[in-house]
Amino acid sequence: MKALRRFFHPVMALVGIQLVWVALVVLWVTWFVGKHRELKELAARYRPDLLSQVGGWFALVQGLLLLAIILVGVYTLFLFWRRQSRLYQQQREFITQLTHELKSPLASIQLHLETISLRELPPERLHAFVQTMLEDTQRLHSQIDNLLLAARIEQRRRPAEPREIDLSAFIQEYLDRERHRLPPGTRLEVSLTPGLRVAVEPDELGTVLRNLLENAVLYSPGTPDIEIRLVQLGRQASLSIRDHGRGMEQSQLQNVFKMFYRVEHQDERVRGTGLGLYIVQSVIKDAGGTVKADSDGLGTGCTITLQLPLVERKGTTP
Repeated sequence: MKALRRFFHPVMALVGIQLVWVALVVLWVTWFVGKHRELKELAARYRPDLLSQVGGWFALVQGLLLLAIILVGVYTLFLFWRRQSRLYQQQREFITQLTHELKSPLASIQLHLETISLRELPPERLHAFVQTMLEDTQRLHSQIDNLLLAARIEQRRRPAEPREIDLSAFIQEYLDRERHRLPPGTRLEVSLTPGLRVAVEPDELGTVLRNLLENAVLYSPGTPDIEIRLVQLGRQASLSIRDHGRGMEQSQLQNVFKMFYRVEHQDERVRGTGLGLYIVQSVIKDAGGTVKADSDGLGTGCTITLQLPLVERKGTTP
């Protein structure tokens, strides 16, 4: 049964079609050349005046062209199948990873609640349990936000129109509000050029910042060391978030913004769903900006740079 499945695998089918196509071309050319030679001999013997009319090469070209069109069609179908097959595999891996991402905090919350219900805990222990459950709840909330936003992006149903905001103040307020969620000991160096105004959907921008910070933490094997820079480059606001963690190879940099893509490391499997940077790129592109990832290789950290067009004010030059 396995051998039969392997025989009908699309790759094997493509190879078989290629062999059949080559055999057909050889047979067609051999048959045509033979018949063409016979016709010329008959014409030379009985009707020499027909020699100029026994060309026939146009029929051969037509046949070869038809076979070439069929081959192109088959190859196009194969490429489409391979892309769909890769997407299907990524979706399966995504579902498996998402199940783990959702089940882990739920199991943690359930365990803490059962412990609280079964025994009397001292206040400090109870406070620690509550804080852990709040962190797990926030983790669930973040994953659900990513899922909803990714679905909205795929369906092209955008939320409210972008609003003009002070990007510098927005980032600072976000960091002040969320800094306590970073792992203990995290080194966070922030440098923000004040007064840079852009047009973007604030809730989506908050999701972008959250995903970028989460990635910087996840891919830092030790204590996270994160640098955040916001500067003005011509008519653009340029925001870069750099970590000093695992880094990436050049081949990974080309795929990191694809949906469901996750950077894998041989020594460790990092949690995540593969939606974070896809959401980052989609949101920034919808706002008229660009996103790029840079890394000098494994162990050198990674920098994600966002650029958004500045909002021009009347009578001023940004």
